[in-house]
Amino acid sequence: MKNKKKNQNCVSFTVRLNQNKPLHRETWQKLQDSPLSYPATVVEAMTKKEAQPASLPDAAMLKSIVYQAVSEAMREMPAAARPVIPVVESSGSAEISDEDLAAAEDFMSILCGED
Repeated sequence: MKNKKKNQNCVSFTVRLNQNKPLHRETWQKLQDSPLSYPATVVEAMTKKEAQPASLPDAAMLKSIVYQAVSEAMREMPAAARPVIPVVESSGSAEISDEDLAAAEDFMSILCGED
């Protein structure tokens, strides 16, 4: 009888999942539900890149969100307590420029009462 040579490029290991732990139970269920083999499922899960957010908000969206939040907050303030906020023109770029960032920081310091 010939001795079969084990493939030296393969690695074997044992995983013990404790069914009393929710994450272990979920992992076992995912392994069972996968259309791939257990090793292929583990490899895919371990090498999967982290999901990127569907879309990062651009400068215009951030400005809109901040504007809405500040507008709501200022409406709730008594008129005498509302700060006078200088009007600053935006660069109009989809990227946040240094000037826009500086204006935002100035704006936030005025709202927070920092000088």
